[in-house]
Amino acid sequence: MDKTQLLKLLEKIPWPRDQWWLTAGGAMVLYGLREQTRDIDLGCTSALADALEQAGFPIEGKDNGLRHIRYSETIELSENFSFGARTRVEGIPVLTLAGLLEQKRYLNRPKDQTDIQALERALKIQEETK
Repeated sequence: MDKTQLLKLLEKIPWPRDQWWLTAGGAMVLYGLREQTRDIDLGCTSALADALEQAGFPIEGKDNGLRHIRYSETIELSENFSFGARTRVEGIPVLTLAGLLEQKRYLNRPKDQTDIQALERALKIQEETK
C-alpha cells in the first residue's frame, strides 16, 4: 500500500492515538523513505493490548512476556514495542527517525538493510539542516 492508502487505513483506527504508534515499513512510507509497505505494524500500550485481548482478537505471547495482536489482515500490534521517542507525521503517532533506525537495527533482518541505509541518510540530512 502507498502513503494515501496507508493514511486511509490509519484514519479508521478506532483507538485513542495516545495508545498506539506506527512502526516499521508503514513509518518508512509515512516519512517518504519508501514508496510502499505490505502491512501495518503498530506498537501499542498494555491497556490497548488488554482491551483487544478482551475483545477476542488473536493474541500471540512473546518470549519477553509481551503480546502480539492480529487486528486484521493488514494490521498487527506489538505491546510496548517502541524505540526512543515518538512524534506525529500528518497527525499519525509514529516513531521518530532515530527510533525507527534503532528498531530496524534491532530487527536487523536482510530486508531491513535498505531501510537502515535510508534512515541513516535521512538522519544525516536532518542533522545538517539544524
